Amino acid sequence: MDSRLLILLILIGVPFVLPIVTWVSGRRTRTRVTALERALLAQQDEIARVTARLTQLQNEVGAAETQPPPPIPEPSVTAPAPSKPPVERPWGDVVVVPTSREAITPPPVATPPPVATPQPVATPPPIVPPGRVPPVERPSAEPAAASASAPEPAAPPPQPPPPPPRSTAPVTPRPPSPPFDWESLVGVKLFSAIAGIALVIAAVFFLRYSIEHGWLQPPVRVLIGVAVAVSLLILCELKAARRYPATANAMDAAAIAILFATFFAAHALWNLIPAGTTFGLLAIVTALAVLLSIRRESLFIAVLGLLGGFATPALLSTGENRPIPLFAYLMLLNVGLASVAYRKRWPLLTALTMVLTTVYQWGWVFKFLDASSMPLALGIFLIFPIVTVAGLMLARRPPQGTGLDADVTFEYTAMLAAALPLLFAVYLAAVPEYGARPELLLGFLLLVDVGLLVVALARRREVMHAAGAVVTVLVMAVWLAVSYAQFRAPATALGFVSVFVVLY
Repeated sequence: MDSRLLILLILIGVPFVLPIVTWVSGRRTRTRVTALERALLAQQDEIARVTARLTQLQNEVGAAETQPPPPIPEPSVTAPAPSKPPVERPWGDVVVVPTSREAITPPPVATPPPVATPQPVATPPPIVPPGRVPPVERPSAEPAAASASAPEPAAPPPQPPPPPPRSTAPVTPRPPSPPFDWESLVGVKLFSAIAGIALVIAAVFFLRYSIEHGWLQPPVRVLIGVAVAVSLLILCELKAARRYPATANAMDAAAIAILFATFFAAHALWNLIPAGTTFGLLAIVTALAVLLSIRRESLFIAVLGLLGGFATPALLSTGENRPIPLFAYLMLLNVGLASVAYRKRWPLLTALTMVLTTVYQWGWVFKFLDASSMPLALGIFLIFPIVTVAGLMLARRPPQGTGLDADVTFEYTAMLAAALPLLFAVYLAAVPEYGARPELLLGFLLLVDVGLLVVALARRREVMHAAGAVVTVLVMAVWLAVSYAQFRAPATALGFVSVFVVLY
Protein backbone atom coordinates (compact mmCIF):
# COMPACT_ATOMS: atom_id res chain seq x y z
CA MET A 1 0.00 0.00 0.00
CA ASP A 2 2.79 2.38 0.90
CA SER A 3 4.67 1.69 -2.34
CA ARG A 4 1.53 2.25 -4.43
CA LEU A 5 0.87 5.54 -2.67
CA LEU A 6 4.46 6.62 -3.25
CA ILE A 7 4.25 5.77 -6.96
CA LEU A 8 0.95 7.63 -7.23
CA LEU A 9 2.45 10.72 -5.60
CA ILE A 10 5.40 10.61 -7.99
CA LEU A 11 3.13 10.36 -11.03
CA ILE A 12 1.00 13.24 -9.78
CA GLY A 13 4.06 15.39 -9.06
CA VAL A 14 5.74 14.89 -12.44
CA PRO A 15 3.32 17.20 -14.39
CA PHE A 16 3.99 19.94 -11.86
CA VAL A 17 7.76 19.51 -11.64
CA LEU A 18 8.53 19.35 -15.37
CA PRO A 19 7.06 22.81 -16.23
CA ILE A 20 9.02 24.35 -13.38
CA VAL A 21 12.28 22.77 -14.58
CA THR A 22 11.55 23.85 -18.17
CA TRP A 23 10.76 27.41 -17.10
CA VAL A 24 13.94 27.64 -15.04
CA SER A 25 16.05 26.30 -17.93
CA GLY A 26 14.45 28.75 -20.38
CA ARG A 27 14.99 31.66 -18.05
CA ARG A 28 18.67 30.75 -17.68
CA THR A 29 19.09 30.55 -21.47
CA ARG A 30 17.41 33.92 -22.02
CA THR A 31 19.53 35.46 -19.30
CA ARG A 32 22.74 34.23 -20.93
CA VAL A 33 21.67 35.47 -24.41
CA THR A 34 20.81 38.90 -22.97
CA ALA A 35 24.17 39.08 -21.22
CA LEU A 36 25.99 38.20 -24.46
CA GLU A 37 24.10 40.90 -26.37
CA ARG A 38 25.00 43.49 -23.75
CA ALA A 39 28.64 42.46 -23.85
CA LEU A 40 28.70 42.71 -27.68
CA LEU A 41 27.16 46.22 -27.63
CA ALA A 42 29.63 47.34 -24.98
CA GLN A 43 32.57 46.07 -27.06
CA GLN A 44 31.30 47.88 -30.17
CA ASP A 45 30.96 51.14 -28.23
CA GLU A 46 34.45 50.73 -26.85
CA ILE A 47 35.95 50.08 -30.31
CA ALA A 48 34.27 53.24 -31.67
CA ARG A 49 35.53 55.29 -28.71
CA VAL A 50 39.11 54.03 -29.15
CA THR A 51 39.04 54.72 -32.91
CA ALA A 52 37.86 58.32 -32.38
CA ARG A 53 40.52 58.90 -29.76
CA LEU A 54 43.26 57.51 -32.02
CA THR A 55 42.17 59.78 -34.89
CA GLN A 56 42.24 62.82 -32.62
CA LEU A 57 45.75 61.99 -31.42
CA GLN A 58 47.01 61.56 -34.99
CA ASN A 59 45.61 65.01 -35.93
CA GLU A 60 47.30 66.60 -32.92
CA VAL A 61 50.66 65.02 -33.82
CA GLY A 62 50.40 66.22 -37.45
CA ALA A 63 49.54 69.80 -36.40
CA ALA A 64 52.49 69.87 -33.98
CA GLU A 65 54.93 68.77 -36.72
CA THR A 66 53.83 71.54 -39.18
CA GLN A 67 54.26 74.47 -36.73
CA PRO A 68 57.69 76.32 -36.87
CA PRO A 69 59.87 76.16 -33.76
CA PRO A 70 59.62 79.19 -31.45
CA PRO A 71 62.46 81.82 -31.75
CA ILE A 72 65.20 81.70 -29.16
CA PRO A 73 65.75 85.07 -27.42
CA GLU A 74 69.21 86.65 -27.90
CA PRO A 75 71.24 86.83 -24.68
CA SER A 76 72.28 90.30 -23.53
CA VAL A 77 76.02 90.78 -23.01
CA THR A 78 77.19 93.64 -20.80
CA ALA A 79 80.45 95.30 -21.81
CA PRO A 80 83.12 95.35 -19.12
CA ALA A 81 83.69 98.64 -17.27
CA PRO A 82 86.72 100.63 -18.57
CA SER A 83 89.73 100.44 -16.34
CA LYS A 84 92.07 103.31 -15.51
CA PRO A 85 95.48 103.35 -17.28
CA PRO A 86 98.45 102.63 -15.08
CA VAL A 87 100.41 105.62 -13.68
CA GLU A 88 104.03 105.79 -14.87
CA ARG A 89 106.72 106.15 -12.21
CA PRO A 90 109.25 108.99 -12.70
CA TRP A 91 112.19 106.78 -11.75
CA GLY A 92 110.97 103.71 -13.41
CA ASP A 93 111.52 100.49 -11.55
CA VAL A 94 115.17 101.26 -10.66
CA VAL A 95 116.10 101.57 -6.97
CA VAL A 96 119.21 103.73 -6.21
CA VAL A 97 121.38 102.41 -3.37
CA PRO A 98 123.84 104.94 -1.75
CA THR A 99 127.53 104.00 -1.76
CA SER A 100 128.75 106.23 1.09
CA ARG A 101 127.70 107.17 4.60
CA GLU A 102 126.88 110.68 3.51
CA ALA A 103 123.27 111.50 3.42
CA ILE A 104 122.24 111.65 -0.16
CA THR A 105 119.34 113.85 -0.77
CA PRO A 106 117.20 112.63 -3.65
CA PRO A 107 116.41 115.22 -6.27
CA PRO A 108 113.00 116.75 -6.13
CA VAL A 109 110.39 114.83 -8.00
CA ALA A 110 108.51 116.77 -10.54
CA THR A 111 104.80 116.34 -10.51
CA PRO A 112 103.64 115.05 -13.88
CA PRO A 113 100.92 116.96 -15.63
CA PRO A 114 97.47 115.39 -15.50
CA VAL A 115 96.74 113.06 -18.32
CA ALA A 116 93.30 113.13 -19.85
CA THR A 117 91.53 109.81 -19.60
CA PRO A 118 90.19 108.69 -22.95
CA GLN A 119 86.50 107.86 -23.02
CA PRO A 120 85.71 104.30 -24.23
CA VAL A 121 83.83 103.97 -27.42
CA ALA A 122 80.77 101.76 -27.10
CA THR A 123 81.09 98.80 -29.42
CA PRO A 124 77.85 97.43 -30.83
CA PRO A 125 77.21 93.81 -29.94
CA PRO A 126 78.03 91.38 -32.68
CA ILE A 127 75.28 89.80 -34.70
CA VAL A 128 74.85 86.25 -33.47
CA PRO A 129 72.89 83.67 -35.45
CA PRO A 130 70.01 81.95 -33.63
CA GLY A 131 71.02 79.06 -31.44
CA ARG A 132 74.59 80.34 -30.64
CA VAL A 133 75.93 82.28 -27.67
CA PRO A 134 78.38 85.10 -28.64
CA PRO A 135 81.90 84.75 -27.25
CA VAL A 136 82.93 87.20 -24.59
CA GLU A 137 86.45 88.64 -24.84
CA ARG A 138 88.47 88.45 -21.67
CA PRO A 139 90.27 91.65 -20.66
CA SER A 140 93.97 91.71 -19.88
CA ALA A 141 95.31 90.76 -16.46
CA GLU A 142 95.70 94.26 -15.06
CA PRO A 143 92.23 95.52 -16.10
CA ALA A 144 90.72 92.27 -14.75
CA ALA A 145 92.39 92.91 -11.38
CA ALA A 146 91.14 96.44 -11.38
CA SER A 147 87.60 95.50 -12.26
CA ALA A 148 87.27 92.50 -9.92
CA SER A 149 84.35 94.10 -8.19
CA ALA A 150 82.45 94.74 -11.43
CA PRO A 151 79.19 92.75 -11.79
CA GLU A 152 79.33 89.63 -13.96
CA PRO A 153 77.25 89.49 -17.11
CA ALA A 154 73.73 88.15 -16.53
CA ALA A 155 73.14 84.57 -17.68
CA PRO A 156 70.36 83.95 -20.19
CA PRO A 157 67.07 82.85 -18.64
CA PRO A 158 66.62 79.04 -18.62
CA GLN A 159 64.32 77.62 -21.21
CA PRO A 160 61.26 75.80 -19.85
CA PRO A 161 61.39 72.00 -20.36
CA PRO A 162 59.33 70.70 -23.24
CA PRO A 163 55.98 69.20 -22.23
CA PRO A 164 55.93 65.40 -21.98
CA PRO A 165 54.39 63.66 -24.95
CA ARG A 166 50.83 62.51 -24.49
CA SER A 167 50.24 58.83 -24.15
CA THR A 168 48.50 57.38 -27.16
CA ALA A 169 47.39 54.24 -25.30
CA PRO A 170 43.61 54.07 -25.07
CA VAL A 171 42.11 54.25 -21.61
CA THR A 172 40.19 51.08 -20.88
CA PRO A 173 36.91 51.94 -19.17
CA ARG A 174 35.71 49.88 -16.23
CA PRO A 175 33.33 47.18 -17.45
CA PRO A 176 29.79 47.49 -16.16
CA SER A 177 28.98 45.25 -13.21
CA PRO A 178 26.83 42.31 -14.24
CA PRO A 179 23.34 42.13 -12.79
CA PHE A 180 22.62 39.74 -9.97
CA ASP A 181 21.69 36.35 -11.40
CA TRP A 182 18.56 35.36 -9.50
CA GLU A 183 17.88 32.47 -11.87
CA SER A 184 21.26 30.92 -11.09
CA LEU A 185 20.70 31.35 -7.36
CA VAL A 186 17.17 29.96 -7.29
CA GLY A 187 17.31 27.50 -10.16
CA VAL A 188 20.75 25.99 -9.49
CA LYS A 189 22.17 26.66 -6.06
CA LEU A 190 18.92 26.63 -4.09
CA PHE A 191 17.61 23.44 -5.73
CA SER A 192 21.03 21.80 -5.31
CA ALA A 193 21.05 22.68 -1.62
CA ILE A 194 17.51 21.37 -1.19
CA ALA A 195 18.47 18.16 -2.98
CA GLY A 196 21.53 17.63 -0.77
CA ILE A 197 19.62 18.28 2.46
CA ALA A 198 16.75 16.06 1.32
CA LEU A 199 19.19 13.25 0.55
CA VAL A 200 20.72 13.49 4.02
CA ILE A 201 17.30 13.54 5.72
CA ALA A 202 16.19 10.56 3.60
CA ALA A 203 19.25 8.54 4.60
CA VAL A 204 18.82 9.34 8.29
CA PHE A 205 15.12 8.54 8.27
CA PHE A 206 15.81 5.33 6.39
CA LEU A 207 18.09 4.27 9.22
CA ARG A 208 15.53 5.27 11.81
CA TYR A 209 12.62 3.59 10.00
CA SER A 210 14.62 0.39 9.54
CA ILE A 211 15.35 0.37 13.28
CA GLU A 212 11.74 0.79 14.27
CA HIS A 213 10.39 -1.89 11.91
CA GLY A 214 13.30 -4.29 12.08
CA TRP A 215 13.78 -4.47 8.33
CA LEU A 216 17.53 -4.95 8.22
CA GLN A 217 20.19 -6.05 10.62
CA PRO A 218 22.50 -3.31 11.98
CA PRO A 219 25.59 -4.43 10.01
CA VAL A 220 23.59 -4.27 6.77
CA ARG A 221 22.42 -0.74 7.61
CA VAL A 222 25.99 0.38 8.19
CA LEU A 223 27.12 -1.15 4.90
CA ILE A 224 24.28 0.54 3.00
CA GLY A 225 25.09 3.96 4.49
CA VAL A 226 28.82 3.66 3.77
CA ALA A 227 28.16 2.37 0.21
CA VAL A 228 25.80 5.25 -0.61
CA ALA A 229 28.23 7.87 0.74
CA VAL A 230 31.27 6.45 -1.05
CA SER A 231 29.31 6.15 -4.32
CA LEU A 232 28.33 9.81 -4.11
CA LEU A 233 31.94 10.87 -3.47
CA ILE A 234 33.21 8.84 -6.45
CA LEU A 235 30.43 10.12 -8.70
CA CYS A 236 31.22 13.75 -7.85
CA GLU A 237 34.88 13.22 -8.80
CA LEU A 238 33.98 12.40 -12.40
CA LYS A 239 34.71 15.02 -15.04
CA ALA A 240 31.09 15.06 -16.22
CA ALA A 241 29.86 15.80 -12.70
CA ARG A 242 32.29 18.74 -12.29
CA ARG A 243 30.48 20.55 -15.11
CA TYR A 244 27.74 21.21 -12.57
CA PRO A 245 29.75 22.39 -9.53
CA ALA A 246 26.77 23.44 -7.40
CA THR A 247 25.09 20.04 -7.68
CA ALA A 248 28.39 18.18 -7.21
CA ASN A 249 29.18 20.21 -4.09
CA ALA A 250 25.74 19.44 -2.68
CA MET A 251 26.23 15.71 -3.27
CA ASP A 252 29.68 15.84 -1.63
CA ALA A 253 28.19 17.51 1.43
CA ALA A 254 25.39 14.95 1.55
CA ALA A 255 27.93 12.11 1.41
CA ILE A 256 29.85 13.63 4.32
CA ALA A 257 26.68 13.96 6.38
CA ILE A 258 25.65 10.36 5.62
CA LEU A 259 29.04 9.10 6.78
CA PHE A 260 28.68 11.07 10.01
CA ALA A 261 25.20 9.63 10.61
CA THR A 262 26.21 6.05 9.79
CA PHE A 263 29.26 5.91 12.05
CA PHE A 264 27.53 7.71 14.90
CA ALA A 265 24.57 5.30 14.73
CA ALA A 266 26.87 2.28 14.50
CA HIS A 267 28.42 3.24 17.84
CA ALA A 268 25.68 5.01 19.82
CA LEU A 269 22.66 2.91 18.70
CA TRP A 270 23.89 -0.49 17.65
CA ASN A 271 27.18 -0.86 19.57
CA LEU A 272 28.92 -2.27 16.50
CA ILE A 273 32.01 -0.08 16.75
CA PRO A 274 33.93 0.70 19.98
CA ALA A 275 34.41 4.29 21.12
CA GLY A 276 38.04 4.57 20.00
CA THR A 277 37.33 3.24 16.52
CA THR A 278 34.29 5.51 16.18
CA PHE A 279 36.35 8.52 17.16
CA GLY A 280 38.97 7.62 14.55
CA LEU A 281 36.36 7.12 11.81
CA LEU A 282 34.67 10.42 12.61
CA ALA A 283 38.07 12.10 12.55
CA ILE A 284 38.68 10.69 9.07
CA VAL A 285 35.27 11.92 7.88
CA THR A 286 35.97 15.37 9.32
CA ALA A 287 39.34 15.48 7.58
CA LEU A 288 37.65 14.43 4.33
CA ALA A 289 35.13 17.28 4.66
CA VAL A 290 37.99 19.70 5.31
CA LEU A 291 39.92 18.56 2.25
CA LEU A 292 36.87 18.65 -0.02
CA SER A 293 35.84 22.15 1.04
CA ILE A 294 39.39 23.42 0.56
CA ARG A 295 39.86 21.67 -2.78
CA ARG A 296 36.53 22.83 -4.18
CA GLU A 297 36.85 26.31 -2.67
CA SER A 298 33.26 25.76 -1.60
CA LEU A 299 31.70 27.21 1.51
CA PHE A 300 28.61 25.26 0.46
CA ILE A 301 30.25 21.89 1.22
CA ALA A 302 31.48 23.12 4.58
CA VAL A 303 28.08 24.54 5.63
CA LEU A 304 26.08 21.51 4.49
CA GLY A 305 28.59 19.18 6.13
CA LEU A 306 28.30 21.26 9.30
CA LEU A 307 24.49 21.13 9.28
CA GLY A 308 24.46 17.42 8.53
CA GLY A 309 27.01 16.69 11.22
CA PHE A 310 25.14 18.67 13.87
CA ALA A 311 21.74 17.27 12.85
CA THR A 312 22.90 13.64 13.17
CA PRO A 313 22.76 13.32 17.02
CA ALA A 314 19.33 14.97 17.18
CA LEU A 315 17.81 12.84 14.41
CA LEU A 316 19.26 9.57 15.76
CA SER A 317 18.61 10.29 19.41
CA THR A 318 16.89 7.52 21.42
CA GLY A 319 16.30 9.65 24.50
CA GLU A 320 19.15 8.10 26.49
CA ASN A 321 21.72 10.21 28.36
CA ARG A 322 25.11 9.61 26.73
CA PRO A 323 26.96 12.90 27.21
CA ILE A 324 30.53 11.71 26.67
CA PRO A 325 30.06 10.31 23.11
CA LEU A 326 27.81 13.25 22.22
CA PHE A 327 30.17 16.02 23.30
CA ALA A 328 33.27 14.21 22.04
CA TYR A 329 31.56 14.09 18.64
CA LEU A 330 30.68 17.81 18.87
CA MET A 331 34.25 18.65 19.87
CA LEU A 332 35.53 16.85 16.79
CA LEU A 333 33.15 18.87 14.63
CA ASN A 334 34.30 22.10 16.29
CA VAL A 335 37.98 21.40 15.67
CA GLY A 336 37.55 20.33 12.04
CA LEU A 337 35.27 23.18 11.05
CA ALA A 338 37.40 25.76 12.87
CA SER A 339 40.47 24.65 10.90
CA VAL A 340 38.59 25.12 7.62
CA ALA A 341 37.17 28.47 8.73
CA TYR A 342 40.53 29.96 9.69
CA ARG A 343 42.28 28.56 6.62
CA LYS A 344 39.74 29.85 4.09
CA ARG A 345 38.68 32.98 6.02
CA TRP A 346 35.07 31.81 6.41
CA PRO A 347 33.80 33.27 9.72
CA LEU A 348 30.31 31.90 9.06
CA LEU A 349 31.53 28.42 9.99
CA THR A 350 32.79 29.46 13.42
CA ALA A 351 29.62 31.42 14.16
CA LEU A 352 27.34 28.51 13.19
CA THR A 353 29.51 26.03 15.10
CA MET A 354 29.32 28.11 18.27
CA VAL A 355 25.54 28.57 18.00
CA LEU A 356 24.76 24.90 17.36
CA THR A 357 27.17 23.70 20.07
CA THR A 358 25.53 26.06 22.57
CA VAL A 359 22.10 24.70 21.61
CA TYR A 360 23.25 21.14 22.33
CA GLN A 361 24.86 22.16 25.62
CA TRP A 362 21.80 23.89 27.00
CA GLY A 363 19.46 21.22 25.64
CA TRP A 364 21.40 18.60 27.55
CA VAL A 365 21.43 20.82 30.67
CA PHE A 366 17.67 21.29 30.70
CA LYS A 367 16.96 17.59 29.99
CA PHE A 368 19.62 15.57 31.80
CA LEU A 369 21.57 17.72 34.27
CA ASP A 370 21.37 16.81 37.96
CA ALA A 371 23.55 17.27 41.02
CA SER A 372 25.53 14.10 40.36
CA SER A 373 26.49 15.14 36.81
CA MET A 374 27.36 18.69 37.80
CA PRO A 375 31.18 18.17 37.57
CA LEU A 376 30.78 16.76 34.04
CA ALA A 377 28.66 19.76 33.04
CA LEU A 378 31.28 22.17 34.40
CA GLY A 379 33.98 20.42 32.38
CA ILE A 380 31.86 20.56 29.22
CA PHE A 381 31.21 24.29 29.59
CA LEU A 382 34.93 24.92 30.18
CA ILE A 383 36.54 22.83 27.45
CA PHE A 384 34.61 24.23 24.47
CA PRO A 385 35.51 27.92 25.11
CA ILE A 386 39.13 26.92 25.72
CA VAL A 387 39.28 25.18 22.34
CA THR A 388 37.60 28.12 20.58
CA VAL A 389 39.97 30.73 22.05
CA ALA A 390 43.01 28.49 21.46
CA GLY A 391 42.00 28.19 17.80
CA LEU A 392 41.86 31.97 17.53
CA MET A 393 45.29 32.28 19.19
CA LEU A 394 46.88 29.67 16.92
CA ALA A 395 45.29 30.94 13.72
CA ARG A 396 47.39 33.00 11.33
CA ARG A 397 47.08 36.58 12.45
CA PRO A 398 46.69 39.22 9.70
CA PRO A 399 49.03 42.23 9.41
CA GLN A 400 48.37 45.06 11.80
CA GLY A 401 45.90 47.64 10.55
CA THR A 402 44.18 45.49 7.93
CA GLY A 403 40.84 45.65 9.72
CA LEU A 404 39.29 42.84 7.69
CA ASP A 405 35.67 42.04 8.43
CA ALA A 406 36.43 38.31 8.66
CA ASP A 407 39.08 38.86 11.33
CA VAL A 408 36.72 41.04 13.37
CA THR A 409 34.02 38.35 13.15
CA PHE A 410 36.47 35.66 14.27
CA GLU A 411 37.49 37.86 17.20
CA TYR A 412 33.95 38.56 18.39
CA THR A 413 32.90 34.93 17.97
CA ALA A 414 35.75 33.73 20.18
CA MET A 415 35.05 36.44 22.76
CA LEU A 416 31.37 35.48 22.92
CA ALA A 417 32.24 31.80 23.26
CA ALA A 418 34.59 32.63 26.15
CA ALA A 419 31.87 34.61 27.94
CA LEU A 420 29.06 32.02 27.55
CA PRO A 421 30.10 29.99 30.66
CA LEU A 422 29.22 33.04 32.77
CA LEU A 423 25.54 32.48 31.94
CA PHE A 424 25.87 28.86 33.08
CA ALA A 425 27.32 30.08 36.39
CA VAL A 426 24.32 32.39 36.87
CA TYR A 427 21.98 29.46 36.15
CA LEU A 428 23.73 27.23 38.68
CA ALA A 429 23.59 29.95 41.35
CA ALA A 430 19.84 30.40 40.78
CA VAL A 431 19.03 26.68 41.37
CA PRO A 432 19.31 25.62 45.06
CA GLU A 433 20.16 22.03 44.12
CA TYR A 434 23.34 23.21 42.39
CA GLY A 435 24.00 26.08 44.79
CA ALA A 436 24.32 23.52 47.59
CA ARG A 437 27.82 22.76 46.26
CA PRO A 438 29.47 26.19 46.43
CA GLU A 439 32.99 24.84 46.05
CA LEU A 440 32.14 23.60 42.56
CA LEU A 441 30.09 26.65 41.59
CA LEU A 442 32.53 29.30 42.83
CA GLY A 443 35.58 27.31 41.69
CA PHE A 444 34.08 27.11 38.19
CA LEU A 445 33.40 30.86 38.28
CA LEU A 446 36.98 31.56 39.38
CA LEU A 447 38.41 29.50 36.50
CA VAL A 448 36.19 31.36 34.03
CA ASP A 449 37.28 34.74 35.44
CA VAL A 450 40.96 33.81 35.22
CA GLY A 451 40.45 32.67 31.62
CA LEU A 452 38.73 35.94 30.74
CA LEU A 453 41.61 37.85 32.32
CA VAL A 454 44.10 35.92 30.18
CA VAL A 455 42.05 36.61 27.06
CA ALA A 456 41.78 40.30 27.96
CA LEU A 457 45.56 40.57 28.34
CA ALA A 458 46.37 38.54 25.23
CA ARG A 459 43.85 40.16 22.89
CA ARG A 460 43.72 43.60 24.56
CA ARG A 461 40.00 43.29 25.25
CA GLU A 462 39.53 44.85 28.69
CA VAL A 463 35.78 44.45 28.33
CA MET A 464 36.18 40.71 28.92
CA HIS A 465 37.67 41.32 32.36
CA ALA A 466 34.95 43.84 33.15
CA ALA A 467 32.23 41.38 32.07
CA GLY A 468 33.70 38.76 34.38
CA ALA A 469 33.64 41.21 37.28
CA VAL A 470 30.00 42.18 36.71
CA VAL A 471 28.82 38.56 36.39
CA THR A 472 30.84 37.55 39.46
CA VAL A 473 29.02 40.14 41.57
CA LEU A 474 25.71 38.92 40.13
CA VAL A 475 26.48 35.25 40.85
CA MET A 476 27.53 36.01 44.43
CA ALA A 477 24.37 38.04 45.02
CA VAL A 478 22.10 35.33 43.56
CA TRP A 479 23.85 32.55 45.48
CA LEU A 480 23.66 34.44 48.77
CA ALA A 481 19.97 35.17 48.21
CA VAL A 482 18.90 31.70 47.05
CA SER A 483 21.23 29.05 48.46
CA TYR A 484 23.24 30.46 51.35
CA ALA A 485 20.30 30.58 53.80
CA GLN A 486 19.72 26.82 53.37
CA PHE A 487 23.33 25.62 53.07
CA ARG A 488 25.54 27.85 55.19
CA ALA A 489 29.22 27.73 54.23
CA PRO A 490 30.83 30.87 55.66
CA ALA A 491 34.41 29.63 55.31
CA THR A 492 33.95 28.75 51.63
CA ALA A 493 32.18 32.04 50.92
CA LEU A 494 34.83 34.16 52.66
CA GLY A 495 37.67 32.30 50.97
CA PHE A 496 36.30 32.73 47.45
CA VAL A 497 35.30 36.35 48.09
CA SER A 498 38.89 37.07 49.17
CA VAL A 499 40.27 35.46 46.02
CA PHE A 500 37.84 37.44 43.82
CA VAL A 501 38.87 40.67 45.56
CA VAL A 502 42.54 39.95 44.88
CA LEU A 503 41.76 39.07 41.25
CA TYR A 504 39.85 42.27 40.56
